[in-house]
Amino acid sequence: MDPRQIIRVGSQEEGTAQGGSLASIVGPRRRRSVTALAVVSTLLTAALAAAPAASGASTLLCKGLAACLLAGRDTAGYSVLGLLSYWNQTPGHNCTNYVAFRLTHGDRLVARPPGTATAYTWGDAARKAGVPVDDRPTVGAVAWWTASRMGNSTGHVAYVEEVRADGSIVVSEDNLGGDFDWRRVTRDAKWPSGFIHYPKSDGSPFGTFDSVSAPVAGQIDFWGTSGDPDSALLVFPVDPSYLVSLGGPRGTPGVESFTFTSPYFNFHRTKTVSTRGPTTMYLYALNTPLSKGHDVLLGARPVTIRDASKTTAEMVDSRIKAATVPKMTVTLAPTPATGRVDIVRGSTVLKSLTFGSGGTRTITVSLPKQVKGTHTLSARYVGSTKHLPSTAAVTLTVS
Repeated sequence: MDPRQIIRVGSQEEGTAQGGSLASIVGPRRRRSVTALAVVSTLLTAALAAAPAASGASTLLCKGLAACLLAGRDTAGYSVLGLLSYWNQTPGHNCTNYVAFRLTHGDRLVARPPGTATAYTWGDAARKAGVPVDDRPTVGAVAWWTASRMGNSTGHVAYVEEVRADGSIVVSEDNLGGDFDWRRVTRDAKWPSGFIHYPKSDGSPFGTFDSVSAPVAGQIDFWGTSGDPDSALLVFPVDPSYLVSLGGPRGTPGVESFTFTSPYFNFHRTKTVSTRGPTTMYLYALNTPLSKGHDVLLGARPVTIRDASKTTAEMVDSRIKAATVPKMTVTLAPTPATGRVDIVRGSTVLKSLTFGSGGTRTITVSLPKQVKGTHTLSARYVGSTKHLPSTAAVTLTVS
């Protein structure tokens, strides 16, 4: 809350003073100023009273957004803007959302490294993204505690406001289920696990293109991560947008392309496409309109997109004597499908067939004699660059 709002609240309540209170003694003209001063004095006293003597680990300097403002400790506007989410963190009283807010406001514009989630993940995620993490605090660095160092399951992060000559640091922070505060931290068992020195960004999206596959006919299935560091600064924030180009970089004549949006930092998408065969998928993160930065290529990965195939199989005679040679009829569809079909019993290949382009689609083949019993035989098409594998199973009884 803004301290001026607190003063206004006090002036509105001055008419409730009764009897020999200070407000009734000084008269109506001075009640507003005296009540306002009383409220400010009370909050300042509370802020100072909330700062106990140093415990050897840390000294609380102020607690609460309003109290810290009155004590001269800046909140950088989080008292109002903390209602929004930054880096997809939980809004409000939350250490990660507060630090993400500080990293995307003022003169900071930091892109979220992939893997940055719960506080304990921040240091390792930063290292993997090439962001320096060390034991040297600097103003503007992020103090990071692992879960084991904090003695909890989440870890903690805070924003370094001062580095003092005695080696201690002053941090501002917020706490899930708690409140905002400033505190001085000295070197002891609860000293941060590390300090993350995030570089400034030009506002462009940052992320990764993790994988792409095509396990379903005519579809691509892909995963990635990305975030736009200044998208939350818009009056009306929008979900991040992406562009996919199949067969060449964006703008290449004849390539298939489409766009999509996702509100999540980690995203997964499936899409039916018309491209077939071996190709390359290019994934772009599009810069948020009206924000700083530019579109970014997250990566390019090979993928083979195929049509479905259908294999059918039938025994010429499903009940035979042990002395009889079994015969199977195999059909492969559609007509363009080519390649090898293995006839197997368990892991044993009994016979292999080859279907060529423009050739017959049905083949009857003799198989090795089988021992007495009931057997499951399968015709397995191994697939091609244009068609997915398929299998058909039949039962053979030998007496």
